[in-house]
Amino acid sequence: MSRMESTHQSSQAQTALPSDVVSALHTLHEFVATAMAIPPQIIVTCRDDKRAFGRAALQAMSYRKAVDMFITRFATKEDWWISEFRYKPEVTIYGRFYRQHGDDDDGMVILDERGWSELVGNVVRLTIVFTSLKFTVTAQSSSKA
Repeated sequence: MSRMESTHQSSQAQTALPSDVVSALHTLHEFVATAMAIPPQIIVTCRDDKRAFGRAALQAMSYRKAVDMFITRFATKEDWWISEFRYKPEVTIYGRFYRQHGDDDDGMVILDERGWSELVGNVVRLTIVFTSLKFTVTAQSSSKA
């Protein structure tokens, strides 16, 4: 072995990665492993109905389009308020996140319209809840009496 090869090998052996770089690489590795563990489907429930939706398809659509789709798929005629006008039911979407950050990921959380695509990328389950406008108006008018 030549002196130049020996010097090159020993300089590589002496070069160690700083601990913050090793920590960052470990965190990145954990993130990638977790991201790959998230299934491509999201289970969506509404009352007793349960369906699987593609994660990528939900991420590609806006929050409003997703709400309209969930109304089409899950709403019954009792959810609609019919008067002179036909009103859509109000929709609240709850999500259970893939547990990777800690205790705060345990329960169902209301998903906000802002950041929809990011949020859907990390949920395992969605629960759709319809609030009928008929119920809301009735409850408000009876509370004023």
